[in-house]
Amino acid sequence: MFIVLFFGWKWSKIHFRFAVTALSTFLGYTAWNLLQNATGADSVLNIDWQFLPVSWSDVGSGVVAFVATIIALGLLTDRDEKAWRVIGAAGIAGLLSTLVDLFFL
Repeated sequence: MFIVLFFGWKWSKIHFRFAVTALSTFLGYTAWNLLQNATGADSVLNIDWQFLPVSWSDVGSGVVAFVATIIALGLLTDRDEKAWRVIGAAGIAGLLSTLVDLFFL
């Protein structure tokens, strides 16, 4: 799902940025969920907000995917790229991670 959305963005096709973004999002998302399962925090963080059906666990997945994507693009592969593009790609990755965690897990 991540690859399809990023592959449609012309900027992300250059230097296989869509693959770097998808891989960093997957690794961040997986690391967050493994950490929750190892510490038993998955039951504590699955408290839904009163107005939105989003739990702290869902938000955490998006935040960790966002940070992992910023590290992968901004510090490792595309250091000379404009910051707004890196943050935009990371924002999309974080939002998609939150939605996947919300609706599919």
